Amino acid sequence: MADIVAEIKQKRELHDLPDELIVKTVNEYLAKHKAQIPNNSKERKMLIKEIRAELRRYAGQYASAQGGKKIKTLIEQHRFSELLQYHSSTRERLIDYPLVKKIISDLKPNSILDIGCGLNPLAVATPNARYHAYDIKEDDLNIVHEFFKEHKIEGDIHHADVRLINNFPSVDICLMFKLLDIIGQDRNEITRKLLINIKSKYFIISFATRTLSGKPMNRPYRRWFEGIINELKYSYKVIRTKQELFYIITKDFKSA
Repeated sequence: MADIVAEIKQKRELHDLPDELIVKTVNEYLAKHKAQIPNNSKERKMLIKEIRAELRRYAGQYASAQGGKKIKTLIEQHRFSELLQYHSSTRERLIDYPLVKKIISDLKPNSILDIGCGLNPLAVATPNARYHAYDIKEDDLNIVHEFFKEHKIEGDIHHADVRLINNFPSVDICLMFKLLDIIGQDRNEITRKLLINIKSKYFIISFATRTLSGKPMNRPYRRWFEGIINELKYSYKVIRTKQELFYIITKDFKSA
């Protein structure tokens, strides 16, 4: 398995993924197709190609595809706000960050958990709240780490597949921006598990209102997600912007 993982990570956009995510994806693929890792060179290449395609669902669609040298220069010069332009998800959210920051500020958190954070902390993290950042992209986390140091933010970073984590820190707010639609198999079960197990007073969870090609979605509201929230008896409200739906959820985790 180690050689398969190494070969998959030879692709630039996948090189910084955690090994356990790749192993999980390979095993799920093999189980689904009732197969084993092939010895045949042609079949092996096909397996690697298909696993890479699956991994891009998690890592590739919101990542920066261009500007590598420019990004490096901006990091070296500590021009963090400009880095948001080079990550497609945060670039789309630039117009909405003032709203997001106000929502967070109004809740007066002392601690924030950001799952699938990307470069989101560069826009919303402040010295007023401890920030726990989780993501599968190590390159993004390295930038977040530099940002924390530069701005004296008390925080920590975690390079991991959140589907394999059972214990998260207790916090005041948990953020999950554009995460749940791409979380993979057993989406509903994983979502329910995260909402139940994470000890947070509030959740701010977003979903895209446009497809990756930029077309408006016919049904942007996630009824499957609302069904889970209602089942758990959590109160919530929805704020819709041009690019995203934000679900602001209140949870009494002490009695959950």
